[in-house]
Amino acid sequence: MDLFFVLLVISIVFGESAERQTDASGWEWSRRMHRVEELVRHWAPLVWLAPGERYFPSDVSGFLQHVMPHRNAGKFSESWYLATKLSIDSLLLDSTSFLYGTNPALSAVPVYAVVSTCPNKSALFHVTYWMFYPYSQGKPLCMVDTGLFGTWPVPAFNAQCLGKVREYGSHIGDWEHMSLEFRGHGSLPSAMYVSTHDAGAFYWYNAAIGAFEYDRQEVRKGVLQRPVFPPRANVTSVGQHPILFAARGSHGLWTAPGRHKYVKVAGLHDDTGYGELWPTWKHVQVIHDSAMLPAWLQFRGRWGNPKSKCHPVARLALSICQYSDGPTGIPMKENHFKC
Repeated sequence: MDLFFVLLVISIVFGESAERQTDASGWEWSRRMHRVEELVRHWAPLVWLAPGERYFPSDVSGFLQHVMPHRNAGKFSESWYLATKLSIDSLLLDSTSFLYGTNPALSAVPVYAVVSTCPNKSALFHVTYWMFYPYSQGKPLCMVDTGLFGTWPVPAFNAQCLGKVREYGSHIGDWEHMSLEFRGHGSLPSAMYVSTHDAGAFYWYNAAIGAFEYDRQEVRKGVLQRPVFPPRANVTSVGQHPILFAARGSHGLWTAPGRHKYVKVAGLHDDTGYGELWPTWKHVQVIHDSAMLPAWLQFRGRWGNPKSKCHPVARLALSICQYSDGPTGIPMKENHFKC
């Protein structure tokens, strides 16, 4: 099954590319969109991948060549998966497989900037920078053998596991993102949203110091998630690119290097730092949601395989699987800024 067939199935099942109309005149709209795209590229983030990162980002087209649509039972939005043609285990054993992506420090990797314009509104536009990784590495959990009741995940005691450490929560496909909002007609953003796993933080731009300052946070899913976000997000001294740090393996975004806890009960954390550099503005694909949308951007299913190798507690609605479901498509994700 080749790339053309995968795109054909996506477009047939989930709708043809959609074109939306705008009320502005052609010339005025073109001039405005040119200015918007300049700002989108000017403020595209600088992403530091973590030291020791093995699973790099890639472009969507390269990923689609290695998967095929697969339908599972369930709700419509969750009934289709883009499953790998080969087994996950075999792909992981091949260091040249597509799961390892492309090192952006060595070769350009696109970031997909989806722009929503706001005609006749106080907000000029908002943009979400989507970054795609073929594989997300799970987190180690401490598993203790309880005898009759089998092995169960338990929190580590004083950072020591009293059982065996096993990795859970890896998945094929990984969408990460950050968003900027622009108000008025200036060249400075008013706010930024940084997504981290199933949570995220809002920052407001302080022009006096040339940096973003923490405002508030949200938890989109999971009552156990309690991330502590850094108080500030700096921008580059040359150009104005927000500086972000992608967690090793799982790629959640943070605004500072170091170790960041985000689930207190299980002691899960992200490690970030100064590894490979990803200057995303060098390869930004700007997509206006008021224009023709590519078929893959309308895909509502999951960008990866169905979950597998699950622990028995998964029957209790605790999703502890060696391989989790792939992430949902972009249309299923909420916009953090609205017109």
